[in-house]
Amino acid sequence: MKNRVGIYIILSLFYFVGAKGQDMHFSQFYANPLYLSPSLAGATDGGRLIMNYRNQWPAINEAFSTASVSFDNFFSSFNSGIGFYLIQDKAGSAGLTTTQAAFQYSYNLLLSSDWQVIPAIQFSYGNKAVDFSKIIFPDQPPGSGGGSGSWGRLTNDQVQYIDLAASVFFYSSKYWMGLTVDHLAKPNYSFMNEKAEVDLKYVVFGGYNIWTERRRNKGMNRAFSTSFRYQNQANQNQLDVGLYWYNGPLELGFWYRGLPIFNEAKSSAVNQDAIVALLAYDFGMVRVGYSYDITISNLGWATQGAHELSMIFEFNQKGNLRMGGKRPAVPCSETANPNSSGGKYRKKRRRIF
Repeated sequence: MKNRVGIYIILSLFYFVGAKGQDMHFSQFYANPLYLSPSLAGATDGGRLIMNYRNQWPAINEAFSTASVSFDNFFSSFNSGIGFYLIQDKAGSAGLTTTQAAFQYSYNLLLSSDWQVIPAIQFSYGNKAVDFSKIIFPDQPPGSGGGSGSWGRLTNDQVQYIDLAASVFFYSSKYWMGLTVDHLAKPNYSFMNEKAEVDLKYVVFGGYNIWTERRRNKGMNRAFSTSFRYQNQANQNQLDVGLYWYNGPLELGFWYRGLPIFNEAKSSAVNQDAIVALLAYDFGMVRVGYSYDITISNLGWATQGAHELSMIFEFNQKGNLRMGGKRPAVPCSETANPNSSGGKYRKKRRRIF
């Protein structure tokens, strides 16, 4: 119990007082494609509605809870995709709440007969709020209701900001690679009228379709792929690497999060976080996924890992109509690789050269 309380206190201090916090996190990053990269807005042949929920470290009361909803659509006549997402994260007993809304635009270009590139931009508005009445500082006398030295530094219970992001995404029928640069506007998150600009965040992601099998007459679809995501923000680094196996309508995923060849900053501990297991099922136009993070860091089982749910609903898919409704379900890796589900029926893109 003492360990849990200690972790809880550290989390509250880190998120409330820390000048530079880290961004929200989803283990099913390809099941939340618009949060991963603006270039994935319009990544299917039609419309897509996605909902995600993550409960991290449930053993710690009110630790982290994150929910998001997103919508995107591809417009073939303009070779463009648009997307919108709304995300909210709650952390700590002080109710630190981060709410962000983003609009995305992507444009599809053809590099060759197989390779395509999608540059994109994102504009976002955010709000951070905290409930001061739920905060008790070490230098605050019992029952004082404030007035401590720490209380004197607090000037705002809400912070509003505008942010920008840009991305580029290359893909073929076998490979894909993307880069996202976030926080280009360097918003200020401080509750104390101090300069606390958010560091730039770099995300590199990619993958490889090892094999894909489709039997159009029987509607049987199988796929096996590998993918990764690398993130860097200030002195924080994270790598997710894993495998996905899809045998319609069932999908299984397994990946590792950590950088074992590097030690954590100012520590001799191995930089590793979790092993993640995924189970997803396709109900026609709807795909539902559940993943669980098994914590392998120094925090151990005291946190009870993390639960994450995702639901992807695709509609008005032109590819489905062209293929007689037998287009395979979109597993995590194929969510980030539009060309993998197209074959000879894939969308035409405008050439660069």
